[in-house]
Amino acid sequence: MSKEESNDPYAVRNGLHEECNGNGYKLVQFAATTDVIIGGIISTHKNIHKVTWRSPDRGTMNQIDHILIQKKHSSNMKDFRCKRGVNVDSDHYLVMAEIQARISMNKTHKGQRVWKYVQSLEYEEVQQAFRSKNMEFNESTYADEESQKRIEKQWSICEKIMKEAAESAVGMQGPPQRNDWFDDECAAATSLKSKVYKNMLAKKNTRWATEEYQRRRYEEKKIHRRKKREAWKELIEEMEEASRQKETRKFYRKVNIIRKGYKPRIWMCKDKKGNLVTEKKTVLQR
Repeated sequence: MSKEESNDPYAVRNGLHEECNGNGYKLVQFAATTDVIIGGIISTHKNIHKVTWRSPDRGTMNQIDHILIQKKHSSNMKDFRCKRGVNVDSDHYLVMAEIQARISMNKTHKGQRVWKYVQSLEYEEVQQAFRSKNMEFNESTYADEESQKRIEKQWSICEKIMKEAAESAVGMQGPPQRNDWFDDECAAATSLKSKVYKNMLAKKNTRWATEEYQRRRYEEKKIHRRKKREAWKELIEEMEEASRQKETRKFYRKVNIIRKGYKPRIWMCKDKKGNLVTEKKTVLQR
């Protein structure tokens, strides 16, 4: 973005460049059409903190990454700048914005999501422990004659017994991890690469510091690829074992992991005319 007066009020004159290119004018037109503000040029900073992209030869710098915010919420954005010290493994710098939102004092309390480790019921000792806990809680629970006549009371007692037995015998399981292959060795290689990256910035991108960072980056990627291959090999072996043992449910659970992969949550859709709808209420109505 540039410092031209024609971009007001959707682009405040705090950009890095003096003139816009074609993509910059298209972004201003999009901001004017959708009534948003280009948040990347709201704050006043040094030019080094406005640069969002740097060429591989470390000579050319541009401001091509921006944050868009609705005009009615533009006063919530207090600051915007790039963080050169954060290693995102890209020629783009991390762009961060400081938001001061006005939050309502009416708090809604949501129940905590509980994951029961149901797969452990495949083992005979866990099954026996679950049965014994059920019998123990059933004998210790007192129910009078009046409560036995009410089906709602009986169901609440049964539900309580089952939950207590599951928590004590079966146990709990946390949310599934996205990358099971990322272990301590991968974390150590990533940490070392980030340390060398900060040293490269401190040395102002000297040849020795740049070559050292590229070497550490290559070693990190090499370790990650090896861990991924080992994880996929282990997954395929588990699928083959489940197929030989006729464990159909376990086999297709592993197949779905490969077939589905990672799918991010998308809170938008298109209306009947093909226009993009982003408001949550309108998306639910659609």
